Amino acid sequence: MTASDSIFLGALFLVGLLILIRFLDGVIRSGLIPRFAKKIVHLHEKSNKLLIDKGILWFPGVHLVTSLRGWFAGEMILFATVILTLCWNLSLLNAFLSLFLGAFLGGTAFFLSFQEASRKQIEAVRSTLPVASFLLSLMLEAGMGSSAALTEVVRALPRGPLSSELEEITRSRLLGVSRAEAIEKSRGRIPLEEYRAFLNLIQQGERLGVALSRGLQELSSRMMESQGHRAETLAQKAAVKLLFPLVIFIFPSVFLIILSPVILNLWELLGR
Repeated sequence: MTASDSIFLGALFLVGLLILIRFLDGVIRSGLIPRFAKKIVHLHEKSNKLLIDKGILWFPGVHLVTSLRGWFAGEMILFATVILTLCWNLSLLNAFLSLFLGAFLGGTAFFLSFQEASRKQIEAVRSTLPVASFLLSLMLEAGMGSSAALTEVVRALPRGPLSSELEEITRSRLLGVSRAEAIEKSRGRIPLEEYRAFLNLIQQGERLGVALSRGLQELSSRMMESQGHRAETLAQKAAVKLLFPLVIFIFPSVFLIILSPVILNLWELLGR
């Protein structure tokens, strides 16, 4: 290749690069990429709702999952499986097999991810509920009404599944839904006995008009005590789980370091 050919090819590459940069700049300035991303997210959210309404996603607490990581993980595994399989052997039969295998692996990753996300959301509700119950009892003791107290509790809690559920209950009247109906829907979305007891106390206060601060404090104390017992149980299980890596990895290394001088001396004596 001569110098003139190199200059000609370099000029063509530079012109093409400038055209590509100009095109991408126009796409970014027009807002096409953000709109496309919002449409994809909206489509995934509609798919979530459809799968939950049809009962395909039946995990406890699946209504609390708002993250789309499960979808993205499944789709990435599907695309990676299809691309790798087709790169290995490009044929029509192999394309169908790769699509089936990718769909199976992606669907498995999707379900496992949603199951783990549901479990984490329920644990987040369980850990935050004692604080919410105690705060609500303090608001009621200060003389606030149940609706105003619940609104203040929602503002005080960190963002999470519990605050979202309580906020949905507080907005029920603005949306034309009765408080009792909103509580029943929330009770079905979170399968926790502690949360159901918490909602029962709120509903009793709404229906009977009595102060339930003492009951909320007792419920908060019981939940915190239960969390302490649960933490002790997990700590006891941790000792058993650590036994395997200790025996397989750590103990042999320690014994080797301690006994290595003795082994080396014996080796020298036997070598003589």
